[in-house]
Amino acid sequence: MELQQPTCDVTEILERVKVMMQAQQNSLYANELECIQAVLENEGWTGLFSRGLGPTLAREVPSYGIYFVVYGVLMQTALAEGLGSVAPLVCGAISGCACWIPVYPIDVVKTLVQNTEGGNEDSAMDVAMQLYRDEGVGAFYNGLTPKMLRASVNHAVTFWVYDLMMGVLV
Repeated sequence: MELQQPTCDVTEILERVKVMMQAQQNSLYANELECIQAVLENEGWTGLFSRGLGPTLAREVPSYGIYFVVYGVLMQTALAEGLGSVAPLVCGAISGCACWIPVYPIDVVKTLVQNTEGGNEDSAMDVAMQLYRDEGVGAFYNGLTPKMLRASVNHAVTFWVYDLMMGVLV
């Protein structure tokens, strides 16, 4: 458990900076360090380490559970056997998509929470309810298609490389 905290802290900072850099208008920040400096000036250390932490954990924990379980189950099926050496690619792509679908609405809310700066301290639940009131259920799935495309390629390659490395090391 002690090792998870620093990892979570680093992940949270990187995720927050990524979201703010992607959403900026008029090149508000010249680079990532300038973005971090702006957050520290406006919100202090807690703004850097904790804004969006709840939704991030609510996304990550079930997502990784789904990811590895789906991959493990798929790799034990006749489908994987029939696919032979490309099974890690196909099963990795499927598991990557499977892990995102149920948590994608949480990711949308997390992104909105992290993309605020300064005094706006709305909770993730407040943000989710406002999003639903303003745009309906569909808003929680905006951008799902590109996420699935990216996830399928990313996770296919991840498990393919993992399988290759395990073949070399074991």
